[in-house]
Amino acid sequence: MRACVLVYRLPCSFVTHSLLGSFAVQSDLGDYDFDEHGQGIDYVRAIRFAPNQTEELLDKIVELHKTHRSVFGLYLTFIGVLILQ
Repeated sequence: MRACVLVYRLPCSFVTHSLLGSFAVQSDLGDYDFDEHGQGIDYVRAIRFAPNQTEELLDKIVELHKTHRSVFGLYLTFIGVLILQ
């Protein structure tokens, strides 16, 4: 799914990119931890979420990632698929 979003095969709005990006971060990195991830967006900067991702998108992804607590990757993938249907 991530690859389809990156090559415009699956066009998404800013809101959808933000939510799917936050799910991807949660799935890849687990719960947000200030000691591990810090305060800014640097910990997600190297991850590609959108073809033309912006600082605004990364800010929103980090904001949403902070709200995902103890959510399993498979569950997030399932929710992401439901959103895209």
